[in-house]
Amino acid sequence: MHTATSALGLTPHHAGGFTLTTAPAHGPGSTHERTYDAVVLALDTAGLKALLDASPHVGDPSWRARIAGLQQAPPFLVSRYWLDSPVHPARPGFLGTAGYGPLDNISVLDRFEGQAVRWAARTGGSVVELHAYATDPHTDRSALQQRLRAELARLYPETATANVLDQRHEWRNDCPLFAPGSYPDRPTITTAHPRLVLAGDLVRTDAPVALMERAATSGFQAANALLGTWHVRGHPLLTVPAQGRTACLRLFARALSPALTSHPDRSRPARTGTDRHASPTPAQT
Repeated sequence: MHTATSALGLTPHHAGGFTLTTAPAHGPGSTHERTYDAVVLALDTAGLKALLDASPHVGDPSWRARIAGLQQAPPFLVSRYWLDSPVHPARPGFLGTAGYGPLDNISVLDRFEGQAVRWAARTGGSVVELHAYATDPHTDRSALQQRLRAELARLYPETATANVLDQRHEWRNDCPLFAPGSYPDRPTITTAHPRLVLAGDLVRTDAPVALMERAATSGFQAANALLGTWHVRGHPLLTVPAQGRTACLRLFARALSPALTSHPDRSRPARTGTDRHASPTPAQT
């Protein structure tokens, strides 16, 4: 584990293995080269594209073109508030919203997150998190943060009079964008090189997961794919069925939508967790 380190380039060897060139992430420093038997590229969209731009010998032209075509979603905001009074006990731990301006969901973290639970028990307050996705890159950030707080008060009126003891606002622009029709071109976990795999929320996988769940699941699948090259059993992954339980309804669905149900990547996820397809995994929903 090398923290505060930037990956500058990756070079595959004809005899197997890779050389990774790194340098300190902050400030001046010399570069270092280390050789590895296998590589997992667990990067966000911008990081993956930048590393491959600096690694011209990694991957074939078709695969590199798919990576180059990946896009990032518009910025998103996560606001967390520590309030001096509790949210009404009837409120759900998580609520998806529509029709409340930029507010997309509300999480009452002291219902399920350990540190928030302990803080609320100690203080009598509550910890609430608000999300706004696909925001305008040129928006007034302060105004949008205030708007989310106002929409929270509309939905949960008891929060309107609560005092804010602390708050954090995280603006990020690192979420992959999966536009309609882009599914076939998303990179899969496996690549043409058996010892080079991808992981993260940008990859395509058979498992019905997205966002942080896909990042975690694809990490297991990437490890399983590499272990398989050494004939070592990986970690089994279980998931919900990828098809309905009633055969007659499945047949009816196929008759109505053959294009959707006949896609080779729509089959039930492999229980071993490895990505079985040769071309590149799901995305932000």
